[in-house]
Amino acid sequence: MSDQPDMLKDKLIIGIDLGTTKSAVAVWNDQAIEVLNDSAGRAFTPSIVGWDRERHEWLIGHAARDLGVSHPGDVIYSIKRYIGRSFSSDPSVLYGRQDLTYTLISGGGTDQLRDVVADLGEDRGAPLRLSAPEVSAKVLAKLRDDAAAALGIEPSQLSYAVITVPAYFNVLQRRATILAGKLAGLEVVGILNEPTAAALAYSGNAQVLTTEERRILIYDLGGGTFDISLLEARRDDAGYLFYTLVVDGNTRLGGDDIDASVARWIAEEIERLHDHPVRPDDQVTRARLRRAAEQAKIDLTTRDSTTIDLPALDLGSGSPFDMRIELTRAQLEQRAAEVVRKTIEITRRAVEDVAGLGWDKIDEVILVGGPTLMPIVQREVERLTGRRPLVSDQPQLTVALGAGEYAHILSQGQEKFQENALINVIALPLGIRLDDDTFEPLVEANATVPHTSRAFPVTTTEDNQKTIHVEVLQGPRGATRADQCVVLGSVDMEVPAAPARTPKFEIIFDVQSDGTMKAIVNDTRRNRTATLDIVETRTLTWRDRSLT
Repeated sequence: MSDQPDMLKDKLIIGIDLGTTKSAVAVWNDQAIEVLNDSAGRAFTPSIVGWDRERHEWLIGHAARDLGVSHPGDVIYSIKRYIGRSFSSDPSVLYGRQDLTYTLISGGGTDQLRDVVADLGEDRGAPLRLSAPEVSAKVLAKLRDDAAAALGIEPSQLSYAVITVPAYFNVLQRRATILAGKLAGLEVVGILNEPTAAALAYSGNAQVLTTEERRILIYDLGGGTFDISLLEARRDDAGYLFYTLVVDGNTRLGGDDIDASVARWIAEEIERLHDHPVRPDDQVTRARLRRAAEQAKIDLTTRDSTTIDLPALDLGSGSPFDMRIELTRAQLEQRAAEVVRKTIEITRRAVEDVAGLGWDKIDEVILVGGPTLMPIVQREVERLTGRRPLVSDQPQLTVALGAGEYAHILSQGQEKFQENALINVIALPLGIRLDDDTFEPLVEANATVPHTSRAFPVTTTEDNQKTIHVEVLQGPRGATRADQCVVLGSVDMEVPAAPARTPKFEIIFDVQSDGTMKAIVNDTRRNRTATLDIVETRTLTWRDRSLT
């Protein structure tokens, strides 16, 4: 059992929700968990980084967002959608970057965690390039600095952090997030799934957690990602227990996609009314439309219609004009319907197909993330689940509050840590590449950890082959080909000279509750092993017990 909780006892640990569009930081304040505001009293920091060419400096957060209005090619946003991904082989990078107002380039393929790079050109002859973890690191550093200012301490006194990630992030995406923390000067003592963090935020709510076992469905729709988690939970005087049954989701589905759809509609209206298209290379106008679309979406959560004002719109004609467009909630819901439909289908699959449960077996439904304030989301979730979902006034803060709660537990040491249990599942399958480039999963998605896989036989393919090479892969769910997966590493073992397919080996995966994994190749005849250590997160020991 890890002694890390005791090592962290009485340490000041912050909880960070590193979001696709907005981020927030929370901490225990001697009475409760609170979200820390920046110097302007704002709870959220836009997850945006920009380069100010006049001052020759990086801008982060609100300042970078404002810069994007006039210089959209100089700001980097939605980087969470690309962190830990392969530039050349990941379809999400290939197709997703086409809608960006900045440029993504390859990191060269030598570093899996830094393979996607944002390129803002040059300034005074120096290239302006940041890898995805470096972009996130700047956001994390600002959150740390703002938190320190709010607490009245120096940033150097904030060294430890819990950072949340989508439950559907793979190992490389989690590693890249840890790297971002390190680059920001933080020791990441916990990587916490966002839906689990949301559940933790409700740990003190007597409506949600009781002494009786309850099934809680967390529907987490953020700016760039969607997660669904089904947990069994209960609490008593000593602490609480969250047992994750199922996770599912899509790391490229969120409010950003709704904004993009509304922006396209605005562009169509401009062309219809003024007979002038918005050019694909007109980055300034495209950035204005995206920002106007986001604000209209927010306005229509509480109103039936809103007016989109676009003064002095210049489409390259040399004759700027003012544009006013009415957008109704019904029109917005038409543009959002496809995103909502996809989230509902994922939710249905997780509960009915994977968990094998009827909706009458779900005790509580919790909505998390800013887009869940939209009436269409609440209406469709209620229609699917048959119950009115629980949503706070600011569901955007739920994940940060949960991260702060977990950080507080870690700071109380081993005894308190053991009174609270979070039992997780593996979100994505683990397996190996076969000779015909198929993916052979040995650990299925949603397997409860700790978990030891079945033994899978492997052997040589050539006469007198000197080594056996086993490539270790992860997901996505339903993958059948190796090129659909990410490569986590490989295991190599020397083999005795023999005809092809004569030596007998087997490989197993050993996945521990602390997020560490091992791929172990056994030479069953000669009693030898070769091991690949796969560290998904920093080592955290979760208490291994089941609900009874």
